[in-house]
Amino acid sequence: MANWSDLPDDILEHLTSLLPIQDYHRFSAVCRNWHIVAKQNHYSTAEQIPWLALGETDDKKKRKFYNILEDRHYYLDAPELRGKVLCGSSYGWLFTLDRKLNFHLVNPLTGEFYHLPPPPPFYEGHLGKYEDYLPRYLEAENDDEEAHGDMREIFEGLQRDFVLKAILDYDPSTRSDFTAVILYGKDNTPAFWRPGNDAWTVVTGLPMGLNDIIFFEGMFYTVQNPIRDNNSAIYTFQVGNDPNAPKATKIELQVPCHGDHNYVIDETYVNFSLNFLVIIDAKLHLVERFIQWSDDDRHRLTTKFVVHKLDLEENNYFTCRHINGHAIFLGGNSPVIIGPRQFHKCMEDAIYFTDFVAIDSELYGAEDNGIFDVIGNSITPYYPRDIFHHSHAAPIWFTPNPW
Repeated sequence: MANWSDLPDDILEHLTSLLPIQDYHRFSAVCRNWHIVAKQNHYSTAEQIPWLALGETDDKKKRKFYNILEDRHYYLDAPELRGKVLCGSSYGWLFTLDRKLNFHLVNPLTGEFYHLPPPPPFYEGHLGKYEDYLPRYLEAENDDEEAHGDMREIFEGLQRDFVLKAILDYDPSTRSDFTAVILYGKDNTPAFWRPGNDAWTVVTGLPMGLNDIIFFEGMFYTVQNPIRDNNSAIYTFQVGNDPNAPKATKIELQVPCHGDHNYVIDETYVNFSLNFLVIIDAKLHLVERFIQWSDDDRHRLTTKFVVHKLDLEENNYFTCRHINGHAIFLGGNSPVIIGPRQFHKCMEDAIYFTDFVAIDSELYGAEDNGIFDVIGNSITPYYPRDIFHHSHAAPIWFTPNPW
């Protein structure tokens, strides 16, 4: 009988390239030879199903993560995440924001981190309802209950709402010349930072109310909400070596005469929509997320998604009946796309979504999560909705990257 521990190293290295992270570590524990191969190879090119990054444990010492494929929780002792709101996730790195509005970029599995500069300069009205409280917020000497008193809810709201989204163009683990981009403030203003910069640079020439941003073919693309009157616009800009702020270019989108674009949304079940940008099969797509508020305006749930394929050469789009068997993991993270038949427990032609922005509510928290079946047009839960009870920040998808 063959001895599995004596398999050639090249075969073992090939096997490790096919494993998700949890199986990669199990592989390394089989025997001494397999452990050596895993340690020397120490990376996996396989697609990774993201985990759901949740809140802290009751003692505030660990951060809770959920592996959806194994229906299993992990508790990471990551001091750099304590007391922080997670406002972005790209390539296994998390953007964090503390109550002093200090930014950090953290890989919780390796312990690597970057100190990001303070927020870009504010202008009058940029913080909306929080503007009058900012001086007291930043001058508070500590974060305990006694210091904040009745202002604690305001402070938590500012921490939660200050950054809508944060993304990276490249993985800092593999490239040192990466760029971080945020949408921040009441108007979701875009700004970027690169290693070596002393401050964030605000991108000019963009409208208010941007909802999402993505890096695609060397450019950053951003979009407003919603598609109004069958007409919308995508904005794009490029971050180069020019020290001046980049100027954005507007791409008008017109409804084409082909494709199933005449979809019908029952207004009874929709109060507003959010737009997201994703990349499927090397093509840019726009995803509309339709949301309904409850009668008390303190509770909202997603009712439907519609996916549009964008044609940037013709400046139009058409609606997709399916997404070629892919699964999209969508929320405050950079979208993660899993190809068909990669994981037998991963639903195909589906959108796994989280609550994008937590509601400031002690009653509901951030509970809007589920799996949307693009073909069947239905939503099923993947996690108990009441798990996010009393949460002041939304959960976020996180792709584990220990390499």
